[in-house]
Amino acid sequence: MLDSVEIKPVTNEDFQFGYDIKKETLKEYIEKTWAKWDDEKQMEYYRNSFEVDNNFIVKFFENKIGWLNIIETESNIDINQIFILPKYQNKGIGGKIIKDIMDKGINNNKVLNLQVLKCNKKAQKLYEKLGFMFDDETETHYLYKYEKHIK
Repeated sequence: MLDSVEIKPVTNEDFQFGYDIKKETLKEYIEKTWAKWDDEKQMEYYRNSFEVDNNFIVKFFENKIGWLNIIETESNIDINQIFILPKYQNKGIGGKIIKDIMDKGINNNKVLNLQVLKCNKKAQKLYEKLGFMFDDETETHYLYKYEKHIK
């Protein structure tokens, strides 16, 4: 079943899907962190920051079910966003995607970094289960790192 997960580059036509999935997956956590979701401000922020580079659509049986933003440098892979629609969460899809990125990092001797809102306990549990370690924090986020493979 997880063999049907595909990662495809984002195109400009994916703009609205990107906003919709952000809203559906993050609204609850943004409200817990900053007290309210302002649709107009969120759309303005999203519109100003949208780009196709480093963004990917997650497909499952050809259905768009997720969004991924990763930036790879010579020494790091930063997982900046991974959103999976609630209907497809807890099915191993997010874990598979992260494990695939981890394998790439291990094979290329790169440190993996990610951040998670402090109130998103479910995501924190997944990252820790996969072997990410707490590294630092900001006012709103915990920063995690995976570098067990680095010598």
